[in-house]
Amino acid sequence: MQGPVMQRMRTAYRLALATYGSPQTVSRRCSITRMMIICASRRTDIPAFHSEWFMNRLRAGYCLVRNPVSRNVVHRVDLTRSNVDCIQFVTKDPRPMVPHLKEIGAMGHVSVFQVTITPYGPSMEPGVGFKADISDACTEIADRIGRDRMVWRYDPVLFSRTIDSDYHRRKFDMLCREASQWTDRCVFSFVDIYGKLHSKVGAGMFRAPTREEEDRFLRMAAHTAEEYGMTLSCCCAKADLSAYGIERRGCLDAAMMRSLDIPYEVQDVPLRQGCRCVKSVDIGEYDTCAHGCVYCYANREDPMMRRSRLYSEDTEMLWGALTPRDTVVGMSGRDGRRLEDFRRHGL
Repeated sequence: MQGPVMQRMRTAYRLALATYGSPQTVSRRCSITRMMIICASRRTDIPAFHSEWFMNRLRAGYCLVRNPVSRNVVHRVDLTRSNVDCIQFVTKDPRPMVPHLKEIGAMGHVSVFQVTITPYGPSMEPGVGFKADISDACTEIADRIGRDRMVWRYDPVLFSRTIDSDYHRRKFDMLCREASQWTDRCVFSFVDIYGKLHSKVGAGMFRAPTREEEDRFLRMAAHTAEEYGMTLSCCCAKADLSAYGIERRGCLDAAMMRSLDIPYEVQDVPLRQGCRCVKSVDIGEYDTCAHGCVYCYANREDPMMRRSRLYSEDTEMLWGALTPRDTVVGMSGRDGRRLEDFRRHGL
């Protein structure tokens, strides 16, 4: 069963295809963002597992990305500095990217890191590295690019037989103390149970919090974040959390883009219900992350088997190759408008 993000993407694409008639026109009219923010990536962990592939594509100035909905449409994404305003790294382990930061900066690219550090162990996240080492790497990255370009994600918040409110209280305090060394922002969301995750909930692996547990977590997290001087926000909040002192913001939102003087564009279709992140072009591929998180929505088969079959750091595409049936559609360029235009139009 497809998750809600994929379902909305599929519906939006079918409507656009019915309206415009061809994949090329859909890409030109709908899917090509003119203010290019590159997302690497929500679909997989490029910094952790595909950093060499990413750097090879950045040096080449482009990459190929297969459309996750219409599989015979392949986008050729221009990665040159003149067409990219920002690179958004979304990762659980940024350490492999650290040696490349100098080169990325020398190319003129602006980088923003969203790093997920949760309190869960190998039973939940078997492929994730030692959290203290990851936090140390975040400190090094912040020293190089600035803490205002770093976001800590405590996501998803879930519960189980061994993970209760007291567990989150202790672990959130510990991680908040660590993360406050390299960022001023924490973004969280509660686990979203859908599709294949229902079977894991039924097996007792984890569950969503009750209303009482949500309330307890919100009060605790807001108090702890304030103690460490951090701003706490919930990207996909279903309700107004301002009474707790919690902002309704995206992980990479308009306020952050304005503060960094980076042009942005508002999403046409939110990635999740309530998502407030700005529009970006994701260059990742599903089923290629080897963290193995039990709550993951992006893997549908054994990622190591798929990577070993058709992955190479020297290919144009993160996974797979072009076929005779594919249609390649260019994706590049901004229209030259700068941040002042967005401010003037109230975006």
